[in-house]
Amino acid sequence: MHRHWNARMAWANMKNNKSIYLPYLMAASLIVMLFYSLRSVALMVADSGAAGGATMNAMLQMSSWICGMLSLVILFYINSFIMKRRKKEFGLYSVLGMEKRHIAMVIAWEVLLTGTVGILCGIVLGALFSQLLFLLLLKIVGLPAALRFQIPFGEAAATVVLFGIGFLVLLGYDIISVCRTDPIALLRSEKEGEREPKTKWVTAIVGFVTLGAGYLLALTVKTPSDALTVFFPAVLLVMIGTYCLFVAGSILILKLLRRNKGFYYQPQNFISISGMMYRMKQNAVGLSNICILATCVLVTLSSTVSLFIGEEDILRARYPRQIRTSCVMEDAQSGEQLMQASRRHAEDYGVSIQNEIGYAAFRYPASYTDGVFTASDGSDALYELDAVSLSDYNRIMGTQLQLSGQEVLVALSEMQMDKDEISLQGVSYHIRQRIEMPAFLSRSSGYPGALMILPDSSHLEELSRRVNEAFAGEVTYNVMYYYDYDLSGEPPRTYYTAMREKILQTVDRLAETSSIDTAREDFYQLYGSLLFVGIFFVSLFLIATVLIIYYKQITEGFDDRDRFCILRKVGMSDREVRNTINQQVLMVFFFPLGMAVIHISVAFPVLCKLLLAFQMTNRMLFFGCTACAVVLFALLYYAVYHVTSKTYYRIVQGK
Repeated sequence: MHRHWNARMAWANMKNNKSIYLPYLMAASLIVMLFYSLRSVALMVADSGAAGGATMNAMLQMSSWICGMLSLVILFYINSFIMKRRKKEFGLYSVLGMEKRHIAMVIAWEVLLTGTVGILCGIVLGALFSQLLFLLLLKIVGLPAALRFQIPFGEAAATVVLFGIGFLVLLGYDIISVCRTDPIALLRSEKEGEREPKTKWVTAIVGFVTLGAGYLLALTVKTPSDALTVFFPAVLLVMIGTYCLFVAGSILILKLLRRNKGFYYQPQNFISISGMMYRMKQNAVGLSNICILATCVLVTLSSTVSLFIGEEDILRARYPRQIRTSCVMEDAQSGEQLMQASRRHAEDYGVSIQNEIGYAAFRYPASYTDGVFTASDGSDALYELDAVSLSDYNRIMGTQLQLSGQEVLVALSEMQMDKDEISLQGVSYHIRQRIEMPAFLSRSSGYPGALMILPDSSHLEELSRRVNEAFAGEVTYNVMYYYDYDLSGEPPRTYYTAMREKILQTVDRLAETSSIDTAREDFYQLYGSLLFVGIFFVSLFLIATVLIIYYKQITEGFDDRDRFCILRKVGMSDREVRNTINQQVLMVFFFPLGMAVIHISVAFPVLCKLLLAFQMTNRMLFFGCTACAVVLFALLYYAVYHVTSKTYYRIVQGK
């Protein structure tokens, strides 16, 4: 009897609070759908037998669990908004005679209903959309596949277990928080936080220091390896600084505005500033979370999209021609042997070599200080140094440049050099001319660096000897011969698989045999999977951002209803109320967006360095993707603001 009564009461409560529970159920269903879809797609990729499926499966599996953990955090955070609204209702139940165990049973039924509906709807939606998402992933990575409808029950069970545990923990937290509070405190819970907050100078100082430290780390990064090391500490510092500044800095700004008598003593400004002042502590936490989530959306969207769009640029930087081969230069005949072996292999498959480029080059990692390049073991290497003989450069570029014994031509990539004299491992050279980085040089590491055109091959060999002496046998860097070329036709796939074995019959110290076509498959699988996962995380962050904004508007609407009712009674018109509401919402919710844009603007250089680790060097493409992401997110943000401000106004109006 009591069990059915508690269930009916829980259902009635949810119906009466549908403006709170309906968005919560929709969000829970979408979050469960995202997790289940990622798990399902990962399994379908593994079962498809597609090339590169193991790599994509591992990436999707790892991303699914990260997505799941973030989903639980979002659900807990949104639940706090709901419980704040419901505590007064539970307090009234206690005053009317309900025991706390009965209230606990009502809460249990509410969580059971929301959890069951959210999980089941999420799995059903995931089962429907995961098939299309699987096809979308294969389309992105360029793999053919047929649609095969399947519901992975193992992944459905994993989804039920994860979110079932999450809702059980959430239930325990809700019951403890309600049962440990006395009824009078529950009745007053909606009014908590309405005392004027004090200016927290220590928190403000901590915020400025940590935010400044995070910005400084981001702005002083020089290499991709440094970016990987510094990025996450910088993110943590910026998050701490954002939270502290929203908590303390916002209160400080509001108090400074209140001191401006000409600005403060106007009806709209007076009401907006005073209203925000008394609830700024709870506002600040939500606003800082909105700012952080908005930054996550912008970073994830801009980086994954730019990587996917820029794949061809990355491939062309790595492969100046369709085929790339290389070998160690043991003697002057090594290059000729490599070329002849490559031509014979092409003839065996009925194709011919075109647009061939052959040259000897020496490449090694180096640090650079005040005109001096010093060989590095890579732990402190800031640059990648390439050296090519003048004869090879003139032959490929069709020039007739000349150099004396101690002169060089220099081309720079992502680095600055204002010296006329340089030192290469202890030997000085005069820079005769600065040239553009030639297209024939493959730069695949993503590191900044320089190309040195040396007078002849003897300087190349001597530089190699000095560099290897510096490493004292720990590692060896050889002069390599690179032979790049295009093919006249489309050879069968066996051409590429048999190429290495065939050339090894003639060239003993063969280093590399690769093609842009096979590399393109690997690139699309990697960057396509990153884009696919990025879409999921952007969706998750957007759901969280929209929910936080919505529930803040709902919560504050109920808090402000009595206050605006009093203002109408003393003569404030509906138009003035609406203008005041618009101003308050604009001041509160567009500040996080502005801070997010500042965050990503400061982070742009370090993000460029991170993308260099993925061999992405097109900064203008990344800038364009970032700008588009900011514009699209701002439009979505405005749409959410517009809808939620109407909801806020209806609540304040008592409609």
